[in-house]
Amino acid sequence: MKILHAIALAVALLVAPWVYVSVGVPTLHLNAWIGFIAWGAFFAAGGGVQAITKVGGAGLAGIGLTFLTLLAVQYAGGGLWPLVAFVTILAFVLVAMADVPALAFTPAAFLGAASFFGSQSPLDATALYVALTWVVGLGLGYSSERLGKLIAGGAGAESKLSEDLT
Repeated sequence: MKILHAIALAVALLVAPWVYVSVGVPTLHLNAWIGFIAWGAFFAAGGGVQAITKVGGAGLAGIGLTFLTLLAVQYAGGGLWPLVAFVTILAFVLVAMADVPALAFTPAAFLGAASFFGSQSPLDATALYVALTWVVGLGLGYSSERLGKLIAGGAGAESKLSEDLT
């Protein structure tokens, strides 16, 4: 079986439990679409352990910096102009932090920021669920890649994922 089809099958096999857990068990506070974003970012980064590092660092930084940005907006009294000012600074930082190798995958930084914005999470400890969901999504990406390679024939299917998916 082609690696692409094997990974597609593995993704399909993992989607069902992900949707069940993230949607069907609300007490876990997992957000289905944030998990899908991190999962996709894993593949966009080329897969493998390197993708976990690239997407994990930049994505979690994007989530954390967006939390701090919205906290700053709140402390500035809220409203459109503080939001515009602080998000402008955030956007600059999300790109500039690419100077740090662990934070250099800029697409993940923006996807993490967008995930936090879109989650409409309160600015309290429950915001950690956005980060937790991001990590779970990365785990699903890695698991689907590994499972796909097993389905495709194990060691013989170890070609570079980014080449296989293009």
